Amino acid sequence: MFIDQPFQTTLRSKIPFEDIGLHSGRYVRAVIRPAPANTGIIFRRIDVEESRQTVPAHAEYATAARLCTRIQNDSGVGLETVEHFMAAFAGMGVDNAIVDIDASEAPILDGSSKPLVDAINRVGLTILTLRRRYFVVTRTLQVKLSCGAWARIEPSDKLEIDIEIDFEDVAIGRQNYLYRHGNGKFEAELASARTFCQMRDVEFMQNAGLALGGSLNNAVVVENGVVLNEDGLRMENEFARHKALDCLGDLYLLGMQVKGKLTSFRPGHALSTKLVQTLWRDPMAYQIVEDNLPITVSEGYTLPEVAAAAAV
Repeated sequence: MFIDQPFQTTLRSKIPFEDIGLHSGRYVRAVIRPAPANTGIIFRRIDVEESRQTVPAHAEYATAARLCTRIQNDSGVGLETVEHFMAAFAGMGVDNAIVDIDASEAPILDGSSKPLVDAINRVGLTILTLRRRYFVVTRTLQVKLSCGAWARIEPSDKLEIDIEIDFEDVAIGRQNYLYRHGNGKFEAELASARTFCQMRDVEFMQNAGLALGGSLNNAVVVENGVVLNEDGLRMENEFARHKALDCLGDLYLLGMQVKGKLTSFRPGHALSTKLVQTLWRDPMAYQIVEDNLPITVSEGYTLPEVAAAAAV
């Protein structure tokens, strides 16, 4: 109902969360709040002074980070590991929300988007009076990284994510997954898929100051072909599904539901960030559409930073 319908949405009421940050290991409190139409998704770092709190979840504010998606405002205030929140918003059709967080990293919860989806289902969504806008890909673009990973996005009448992963550990191996976005699809196919890593990488990450809050409670860990989590995997191809989940969340940094086909080999957040920024900065590669009519900035489309001032 909420993805395949023409009007913008927001939450009916606020949703609180408390958990640790995956990489920082610090305790985090977050509250997702309803927001007016055309707000988009806004994060607020309530642990800093009010004039510097707002961090729009948009490609223009995405910055380089290791093993997560990071956004940063013009005052240098940033927030990491927002991808599972963004995937839940995209997957459940949440167009507008303000997320207050008291730390530099979003809470990891169980390593998937399922707790967020469950909470959104509990409070429900409100349909607003303004029409939804869509980011429609009109020209094929491709980006690559030096490690050989690549991503291509091309025109399509709906959002599709076609990914392939390739890991040395046979517990993961080479997997493909094709996700077609639509009502109920995210909750059924992707939301429960957890982040994952190889045991041999844990010490390396922690020595680099990463994954300090990681555990078998919030990640799937594999070693020498064995899944170390007591209950095993939640679903077939959970590893590939989680990468599709990450891609969906990163694509939502374009600020609205996307119509286009993403194909990616060895996807990751650095690759996705490069793709959405390359796409956003090429006005010949997309149209912003409402009621099947293109919208330009001069006709009323604004970046989230401007809309945020009215919403706060």
